[in-house]
Amino acid sequence: MTDLADRFARKAAAVGALVTTAPDDASARGAAGHDEGDRVAAGLFAVAETGSVAVALPRAERGAALLAERLWLIVPASELVATLDEALARIGELVRGGRPYVTLMTGPSRTADIERALTVGVHGPRELHVVLVG
Repeated sequence: MTDLADRFARKAAAVGALVTTAPDDASARGAAGHDEGDRVAAGLFAVAETGSVAVALPRAERGAALLAERLWLIVPASELVATLDEALARIGELVRGGRPYVTLMTGPSRTADIERALTVGVHGPRELHVVLVG
């Protein structure tokens, strides 16, 4: 892995995403040990600074991905950007190019606004796994 990929892996691990590598999409799916709670989607790019992955799913797939128990995002290692500023510039280009719904995912959601009790995974998958390919 490059220094940028190492930085992404450390940051993603710190926010609760499992980062692994696989030679291709098929082996990533086979290694995942899928069951009915799993969904696999393609990530557009990953952000080393935050450990995030940009996802722009069509409406029909968005609900399934956000309601999945475990979401596996497959990202080419070549699509790794260093900073959030670079990511936001790419998102701006995507929106101007006709992809209006781009989400930056950085692990399961966390909220403590319900009776000040921490709840994980309310607004998306309870587990986020990122597979860097290449």
